[in-house]
Amino acid sequence: MARLANVSRRIRAESIRPQVAALVVALAGFGSCASPAPPRPAVPPAPIVLAGTEYAAPMLRAQILAFRELYPQADSIVLQPNGSAEGMEQLVNGEVGMALMMRDLTEPEVEAAVTKDGLRSFPIAWDAVAVVVHPSSPIQQLSRSELTQIYSGAVTDWSTLGWRRGGAIMAITGGPRLGLYGFGEQALLADSAYAATIYALDTEEEIARVVSERPNAIALLSRPFVTDRIRPLHVSAAIGFPYVPFERGAILERRYPLLRSLAFATPLTPRTGAADFVTFVSSAEGQRIVARHGYAPATVPVRIVRTVEEGE
Repeated sequence: MARLANVSRRIRAESIRPQVAALVVALAGFGSCASPAPPRPAVPPAPIVLAGTEYAAPMLRAQILAFRELYPQADSIVLQPNGSAEGMEQLVNGEVGMALMMRDLTEPEVEAAVTKDGLRSFPIAWDAVAVVVHPSSPIQQLSRSELTQIYSGAVTDWSTLGWRRGGAIMAITGGPRLGLYGFGEQALLADSAYAATIYALDTEEEIARVVSERPNAIALLSRPFVTDRIRPLHVSAAIGFPYVPFERGAILERRYPLLRSLAFATPLTPRTGAADFVTFVSSAEGQRIVARHGYAPATVPVRIVRTVEEGE
C-alpha cells in the first residue's frame, strides 16, 4: 500500500508540472506584449557656479546675461559673490565650477591645486588699484619704490616724503580674505609680509571711509571704491619714471603702474559650459563688456580715439 501511495503522488506531481510550465510561458508572453514604460524627462544639468569678488559682480552679471542671450541652450552660470580667498578655496574643494582670481596664486593655493590635479587660468581683464589719500593731503604723487617703503615699514612718517607736518603715516590695505591684501604683498613687497604697523580692514568700503576721515591716512583701494571723498595719487613705476594719473585712459592703455590681472580659474578639465563661457568672455563681444565696466581688456587690443574737443 505504501508503494501504491508513492506512485500515486508521483503521477499527480508529473501531471501538475506541464500546467506550471504553461503558466510561466503565459506570463512571459504577457510581459513581452506590454507597452514600454514612458521615457523619463531629462534632468537639466546643475548650474555652473562662478565664485567672484563682490566688486566685480556687475561686470560678471553683464557677461552672464549676454552669454545666456546668445547661447540659451548652454549650461546656466550662477554668480556667487564672495571674497577672492573664499572663491579659490571653494574651487580647490570642488564646491564651485569657476572662480575669479584677482592676484597670483599663493604657495598654499598652488600646493592645494596640485593635490587636486591642478587648475587652469584664463586672463580676461586688467584692473587698477588706486593709492588714495585724504583730499586735504599735500601729497600728490608717489613711486612704487616709496609705496614699498611705506608698506614694509621702512618709512613711517610723512616728513620723510616731503610733508613736514604730516606726522605718522596711517597705511591701510584690505584684510587677508580680500584679493587686495595679496595684491599688495605681491606687487609691492615681493611676497614678503606687511609691516606690523599696517592696518588691514575687512571691507573696502571701510577703507574708503577711514581715509576720508583721517588726513594722515594712505591706502590701497580697488578702482570701483574710489569716490570724491578721497583722492587717488599719481603713481610712477619707480623713482625717476613719469607719474601716471589714475584715469580711465591710462588704465585702458595699461600705462598705470598698479594693475592686476583678472582671470578665471577652472579645474584642469572644466565642464563644457564653463569652457564656453570663458571663450565668450575672451571674445570681442565679451571684451567690450569688460571695457564698458572700466577694466582694460586682456585678449583684444585697445585703441583710444580722442576727439578734437577732448584734445582741447
